[in-house]
Amino acid sequence: MVLKLFDRRFAVQLREDHKINPWSWDIEQQYHNFILSGGAAEFITKLNSDIAMAEKEGDEWNDPQNEAYLYDQMQDLYTTEVEAYHTLKGLQEKNIPQLFACFTVPCSSSSQELSVHKYIDTPGVPLQYIDGFPLTNIAVHAPRETWQSTCDNAIHIIHLIDDRGILNEDVKTRSFIMRENPKGIFHVFMMDFALCHFRREYQDEVDWWGWKALQDEEGAVGYIMQKYLQGGFVYHRSALYEKLDQDFRMGD
Repeated sequence: MVLKLFDRRFAVQLREDHKINPWSWDIEQQYHNFILSGGAAEFITKLNSDIAMAEKEGDEWNDPQNEAYLYDQMQDLYTTEVEAYHTLKGLQEKNIPQLFACFTVPCSSSSQELSVHKYIDTPGVPLQYIDGFPLTNIAVHAPRETWQSTCDNAIHIIHLIDDRGILNEDVKTRSFIMRENPKGIFHVFMMDFALCHFRREYQDEVDWWGWKALQDEEGAVGYIMQKYLQGGFVYHRSALYEKLDQDFRMGD
């Protein structure tokens, strides 16, 4: 089993992307005081009512405000990941790992105030552990004759997820893990669904398929693996994505 935690303190990539200082005990104490003053609740309420607030004001935020922003971001990622796994319940254990439960890890604090714990406790999910290797390492661990079928299977998983009304903004070749069974047959699993969107979020079919075309989840695997394997895998674009190319002229 793997425990996946959505912990703002160690969200290194998010901190780098948004130029936020690395976490420290001093910053944490400032953040706790910000929570106790009521500032964090007010800040997060404003943040959720103005989707452009981070772009407009983010450069001017202090450390406690940045921590509140990261808290809110991690909550969103956690909520999205859980909804994606529930939506993909029929694929669990077959094409994606199994989600066992949802939980919250209490963080240590000298304060007994519930308001503090609301903004510092860490949500997480225990997931099925897949003992294998990333799809990007297929040339090292799998015979050449398996490359075509394995990459085709990875793309098939993308189609299965498409069919369930999910758009994944984070499809990467590293999102796939290959597991070899005792008979030497390789099975592909996809993971990481925190950056997904759902069909219900879009106004109409044109809006939905336009974003699907722009994201090109299939091509994010097909084109990359075709280039990487240098003849060991030939990417055949599906009829659906060819139609999206035509309808939205993504090749222009």
